[in-house]
Amino acid sequence: MRISIMGEAGSGKTTLAERISQKLSIPHIHLDRFYFEAGGADARRGSEEEKRMEATLRKNALAALQVESWVSDGRYLRILPEIGEMADKIVYLDIPMWRRLLNHAKRALKPSTRHKELSAWHELTFFVEIVRRTFNGGGKKAKLTAKYGNKMVFLNSYQAIGKYLQNLI
Repeated sequence: MRISIMGEAGSGKTTLAERISQKLSIPHIHLDRFYFEAGGADARRGSEEEKRMEATLRKNALAALQVESWVSDGRYLRILPEIGEMADKIVYLDIPMWRRLLNHAKRALKPSTRHKELSAWHELTFFVEIVRRTFNGGGKKAKLTAKYGNKMVFLNSYQAIGKYLQNLI
């Protein structure tokens, strides 16, 4: 089974992927890790550095995705369009913005849950990015549904996520 977990920042993608990985005993492919290892936190948008980072991320992630079963988490369809084709299921976490902001606040203020490459200041400034992405991402669900239809599962609450996880074979 190959499952791709997608959704906006702070929606719980990594947490769900870890739980699925444990439940199904399949590898968890954390795409953000490839991003940070490739230098993504330091790459300026539109720069040659960003192009090199994306190429490295793509190469390493595609190599990791060659196993028979996996669960991945991350919003990387622009860099890794193949992930949608490779996945048997795409789970989209459609959690309200207020909840995602709260989740991000918890991560930003607790060093043990923060990405080690990011400072508390970077995490705090990411609140603006969460809001920007929410308002600029219009039509994303419709596009995903049009392209991947029967593979898509939309979950809009933590209760729905729990039920999905409970019913996962």
